[in-house]
Amino acid sequence: MQFNWPYLDFYLSDAIGILHKHERREESEMELYCGLKNVRLENIKEIKSGFFINHVSTSDDTEVAQMYRSDRECILHFHPSMRRAQMIDSCDVSWISPFKHEREILFARFYIGYKDDEKTHKEYYAWNATVESEDEYTQVILLTCVKYDQYSQQTMQISSIWNHSIDLNLIYVALDDLCQGNINKTIKILFEFEQWKYQDNNEQKYSRLQRKLNA
Repeated sequence: MQFNWPYLDFYLSDAIGILHKHERREESEMELYCGLKNVRLENIKEIKSGFFINHVSTSDDTEVAQMYRSDRECILHFHPSMRRAQMIDSCDVSWISPFKHEREILFARFYIGYKDDEKTHKEYYAWNATVESEDEYTQVILLTCVKYDQYSQQTMQISSIWNHSIDLNLIYVALDDLCQGNINKTIKILFEFEQWKYQDNNEQKYSRLQRKLNA
């Protein structure tokens, strides 16, 4: 029986990855929480490039997280960027959970690919952690996607140029995928896109496509 656990672990991760690809997460604003027993960071203010070594169950209900920790332990606070991240697999399993009230979101444990080097892992698959708050009884650790920390400020800076009228996801895709973090190139592409929208009823076509994708 014990030899079946590696298979269960693999297929669970695979299933989370499949659902992750089919869920609409890119605009998620959901804050998630996970209570940990017998865990408390001492003398550490920040963790860079962390990974999950096991599957992690979370909920948007802080009371659920409180249930799974002891009196003086730790709560992980998942920033929405963790759910939106393309390379950090997670999925909504509340529809198959017997505990519907927990509204469970499950994060897959991390697998190291033999083709990826350490730099690639840190850039695409990792999260950063900071101690958000702490008192005698509770330590809250905020997890944010490395990509979010890397590009959030630049995205908002670019957005302000157009008075925040351009979808932030569009700016992020241009900044990250098309321009590899180059702000000047991103601004140029977005400027060309805005010009394109006002030619030959392209704005209406773009709006129809948006509605279709959001349906």
